[in-house]
Amino acid sequence: AGAARGGGGASTRRRPGPGRAGEVGTDPGGGDRGLIAEQIDFYRAAAEPFDRWLTGLLTEGNDAPAARAYRAGRDLIGGVFERSAPLGRVLEIAAGTGTLVDLYARHAESVVLLDASPESLAIAARRLDTVAPVDLVAADIFAWEGAWTFDTVIFTAWLHHVPRARFDTFWHTVRSLLAAGGRVVFDFPDARLPTTAHAEMPAEPSTAYGFYAPVDGVGTRDHPGRRWRGGHHVWERDG
Repeated sequence: AGAARGGGGASTRRRPGPGRAGEVGTDPGGGDRGLIAEQIDFYRAAAEPFDRWLTGLLTEGNDAPAARAYRAGRDLIGGVFERSAPLGRVLEIAAGTGTLVDLYARHAESVVLLDASPESLAIAARRLDTVAPVDLVAADIFAWEGAWTFDTVIFTAWLHHVPRARFDTFWHTVRSLLAAGGRVVFDFPDARLPTTAHAEMPAEPSTAYGFYAPVDGVGTRDHPGRRWRGGHHVWERDG
């Protein structure tokens, strides 16, 4: 979770009026369940060290390309929150360890943090310092059936994890969670910008965090001393 890594764009989409989204066909993405499970396993098993790495990117003295891109992404989407305020009832999908909450909570009436990693949400609970009421929900967005609707749905550094076979279904789910007139604020890695991923992947997992250039929509990362796969698709800013 967090703002875009490796450069990207930030955007908003507004739902045009009342009513739920129309029905879509059966999700054809059953073949990617193993990849999604491995992706979730990473954010569960490596929650603490990944959060330390992510927090380290915020250090102004950290001049690594990933750190500069991360801070630039936070500034970009933080400006979107400012311009979109007030945000009303907010749902953040793939909220992770809650590193983004401080950028939007002051504009929110209430906040729900949704993530498939209870370990990440436990870190978020320790981090939270906001006057807005916050609920933590441990659930996979691909299986979650929310009982509420929201004025604003947020996700950052997440869209690239959505398998192509589930892309339309994911947006159907998001639309069904929006109240009439609600909006989506999100970012994504821009395919036109240079990536911060390593081009060469070592034979053995690194003891430090490493992310390697995705191949056929599958990214690989090491941290710490283990290797995981996950979905990784980059998108053009205009579609």
